[in-house]
Order: sequence, then structure tokens, then C-alpha cells
Amino acid sequence: MKKYLFLFFCIYAVPGFSFSLNEESKQEARVLNQFLQAVYAQRAGSPRAFEYLEKTLALQPDSKYLKRLLVTQALADDQPIKAGAYADFIEQGENSVEDWTVFAAYQWKKGDLDAASKAYEKALEIDPENVQVLYQYVLLLSVVDTEKAVAQLLALAQQYPALAPDIYTEVGTLYLRAKNLAQALVYYNKAVELDPSNPDARLGRGEVYEKSSQYFLMLHEFEELEKMGYANAGTLSRMASVFLMVKDFPKAEQYFLKAKADDNGDVPSAYFLALISEQKGDFSRAIGYLKDSADYNRSASKWLQVSFYQQRLNQPEESLKTLEEAYKKFEGNVEIAYFYALALNERESYKKAAKVLKKLLKSNPSYEQARLQYAFTLDSLKKYKEMDAQLERVLEQNPKNAPALNLYAYSLAERGIRLADAQEYAARALAISPEDNAFIDTQAWIYFKQGQLQKAADLLAVIPPETVAANLDIAYHWGAVLYGLGDWDGARKYLEMARREIKEADKLYKKLPPEKKAAAPDK
Repeated sequence: MKKYLFLFFCIYAVPGFSFSLNEESKQEARVLNQFLQAVYAQRAGSPRAFEYLEKTLALQPDSKYLKRLLVTQALADDQPIKAGAYADFIEQGENSVEDWTVFAAYQWKKGDLDAASKAYEKALEIDPENVQVLYQYVLLLSVVDTEKAVAQLLALAQQYPALAPDIYTEVGTLYLRAKNLAQALVYYNKAVELDPSNPDARLGRGEVYEKSSQYFLMLHEFEELEKMGYANAGTLSRMASVFLMVKDFPKAEQYFLKAKADDNGDVPSAYFLALISEQKGDFSRAIGYLKDSADYNRSASKWLQVSFYQQRLNQPEESLKTLEEAYKKFEGNVEIAYFYALALNERESYKKAAKVLKKLLKSNPSYEQARLQYAFTLDSLKKYKEMDAQLERVLEQNPKNAPALNLYAYSLAERGIRLADAQEYAARALAISPEDNAFIDTQAWIYFKQGQLQKAADLLAVIPPETVAANLDIAYHWGAVLYGLGDWDGARKYLEMARREIKEADKLYKKLPPEKKAAAPDK
């Protein structure tokens, strides 16, 4: 019998066997079903929650409650513009604390801080002891009226003594934000006095000390946080910076490493650890630190640093590849484009370098160094007409640009044309930088082209031998001058240095008479 009764109730519980509902009940069921769909969407974090709430409201268009939910959902979705159509719920009948609080949040999000403030005040008139609403109101006041916010918070501290340390910390933060360091310190001190283990108060006090340049007091505060187990990458890297400032580099490195251990991508730690590694000559480690940095893929300067370190490691291919990737990644970045062109010139990829520099100068026509580098590139491509135009433009902007004067003089001498102009440009360059060995070499080369070989030799003799040995062009010029003077042994010495890299030096070397062998000693 029991089994039979159970079956009876089950049959009547399913829709096919339910009693018929009137139209009003059916409408209520539709509203409920649609509303539940919205609730489930909210719980699942579905973006369709707002859509389902709108459908529910369409079934019950006068519902103040549903309108308020739609405004709340729009704010949660960070789409306050969608809330506007339903914000009129505040005009429908009597308003609750929740109504005023939601309306205040909407006005705040919209940027109408005065309307938001009034709405919070309305909510507090209804429930003056609602701490959550009061806290939101104070947050708003902190944006528009610091002193009023402080007054509200201090009243709250008296009303709820257990919350006083946190409230004093909040007051300290308000004053810190307002750059009133003295008052900020007063309230952080009160918070620490009431609760010495309050990490936020100690952190705030440390920030006040930092901003007032009391670095050792800041250090002490952050050391206390470290002892309490509340240190993080931010505090640890700031401690490291203090040690860096007093030149305690081992301690600075120790704390930057601690910061990195807490947050592998900590930006300040990556930057300073890379610099410390650079000072030690450990460029591989410096590269690793930079690449670990959280902002590496957003920082063109870090890519440049990595490229520089790769050069120091004698990895020109890797350095060029880094710059090539950076050039694509940071399109329009002036420094990346410039250094990429320099690297291309170093590799004698002059056509590609010219293309990069031409594009750079189109958007940055006043970039003098880039224009000078473009002229050098054009000279290497033997596009002399365009090169001359670029150099004349540089010298028009800056007549005292010594490298431009020197490049122009040297190019004209190499071409064997306008030697009087070349002489003038070289003289102007030397007047600006009389001890520059490259400029001295240019002047000597012009003398050589003019047939004034002894003058050329006298000038080249000024250049230190180690500079000549390191610069094959100068070595070749010495060899050519001495060849012209008939000093075969001297010419042989310098042409031997340059012949493997400079074709003209090799050709001249082969023209030298055979080297005389020393006479055999008498028996």
C-alpha cells in the first residue's frame, strides 16, 4: 500500500499530470524560470547574465527590484552605459539602503561624484550604523574631500574600537595620498601603537619615511615587516635600493635577489641586478635578469640592453637578431631603429640599413645622428649625390658637427674630387677636435691626394702606434704615404697589417720590390 501511495504522488508531481494553472500563475512561472536562468548565469560568471535579466524585466517591466539588479550587473560587467536605461528605479516608490547604495555606485562610476555622495548620505540616513555603506562613502569622500573622510573614519574608530588600528591606517593613507606626510605619520603611529603587528600601518609608515628621505628609518620599518613575514618584492627591492644608495653593493644584491625570489618578474630587481652583473662583467647573467623582468616584452630599452650585453659577449649574430626582433616588435621606436641600423652597417648590410634610416628620418627629420649615419651608409653604397645632400643638410642645421665635416672631407678625398672643399671641411673638423686621430688621418689623406706626401707623413706620425695597429685604414694610409716616399720597409710594415682586410693595401703591397735578404755571415 505504501508503495502505491508513493507512485501516486510521483505521477501527480510531473507536468503531464499536474493540475491546470491560471494565466496569472503561468506568467509568474515564466518570470521565475527566466529569473533563475539569470541567477545561474551570474553564478557561472556568464556574460549573458545581463541579457537574461533584461528578458525577465520584459516579462515584468515595472519591477524596481529587477531594474536595480540590471544596474548592479552592468556595473559588475564594467559597462555603466548599459545601466543608464534602468537607473530610473530610484524614482519608483520608497528606496531602501540597497537602492541608494547601488544608485550611488552607478553615479560614482559615471563620474558624478556629487550625486554619488548624496546617494550614500541617503542610505546612511536610513541605516547610520551600516559599516559597509559607511566605508564606501568614506572611499568616495577620500577622492573629493579628505578632511570630511577623515572625520567620518575617526567617528567610526570611536564607535568600533576593535577596528581602530585599521581605521587609523586608512586615515594615514588618506593623508599620504594628499601628500600631508606629517599627519600621515601621526595616524600610522597610532595604528602601530594599538597593533604593532599591523603590516599595513608599518608599510605606510615606511612609505612616509621614504618620501621624506628618512631612508634608514624606512629600512628599519621594512626590516620589521621582513621579521614578521610580511616582506614582499616591493619592500625588499626598496630596501635594496637604500643599500645601493649607501654603496653597500653586496647587501643591495642580496635584497634584490630576495625580491626576485618573491616575484621573479619584479621590474626594479631585474634592472638593478642586471646593472650589478654588468659591473661584474657577467653579461650572460645580466641578460637573464632582463629577460625575466615582467616588462621585458614591453620595454624597448631592455631589448637594447640585451643587445649591448650580447655584443660584449662577442655574440654579434645574437645581438643583431635581438635588434631585428625589437625593430619589428617596437615599430616606430626611434632608438631601436637607430641602433638596428648601426648594427646593420657594422655587418655591411648597407642596403637594409639605408632603408631603416630613410624610414626613421621620414618620421624624425631633425634626428641629426641618424642623418649622419644615413650619409655614411650612402657613402658605403657609393650613392654620393644623395650622401652629399644629407651631409649638407646636417651642416646647415649644425655647422659645427665635426663628424659630419670629417665624413664629408674624407669622402671627397677618397673620390679624388673637390679637394679644396675637402681641405676646408677637414680644417673645420680639426679646429673643433684637434686631437681626434680619425680627423688627423683624414687631413693626412687629403695631403696624400694632393701629392703633399711629407706633410701627410708628418701628420700621421702624431697618431699613436697602438691606434694605427687597431685601425687598418690608418695603417693602409701610412703604408701608401711611405710607399710614395720610397720607404719600402716602412710601407711593407703597414701594408702587411692592412692587406688582409683592405684590397687597395694588398694591391700596393704586391707592387713593393722584393724584400732584401740579409747577407750571409763570413765563414
